[in-house]
Amino acid sequence: MFDQILDNYRKAAEATMRVQQEMMKNWTQPWAQIPGFPVPGATWANQAQAAQKTWADSIMDMLTKHRETLDAQYRAGIRTIEDAFRVGEAKDPEQFRRLVEELWRQSFECLKSVTEAQMRDFQSACQKFLEAASKGTAAVKS
Repeated sequence: MFDQILDNYRKAAEATMRVQQEMMKNWTQPWAQIPGFPVPGATWANQAQAAQKTWADSIMDMLTKHRETLDAQYRAGIRTIEDAFRVGEAKDPEQFRRLVEELWRQSFECLKSVTEAQMRDFQSACQKFLEAASKGTAAVKS
């Protein structure tokens, strides 16, 4: 008997849900045919797609910049190795000191520029993420 009561309750709940869905469908169907009138739920989907596209573009830009930074690092590394071999060709201690100092300066400048570029890229990515998140929050509120 208890199973029969639960079964009847389940059937009543399902029937009520179907009636509500049919009513909503019938009420919103004429509006979908009006040009320029937003379809319920379509706005959210469009906003989600726009946010996803913005995020994908931001990540692609960040990866492109990262690749460029890595290319610059490798070029600097190759140049440093070539310069390091030149240090061994020094003829006297003064020339050796000068070549070592120059090698150190170049290495330090390379490290400095790479670190600055990574920080700029990170800040840019964070800023784009925050902009996308704030747009998404504003869209949800409206």
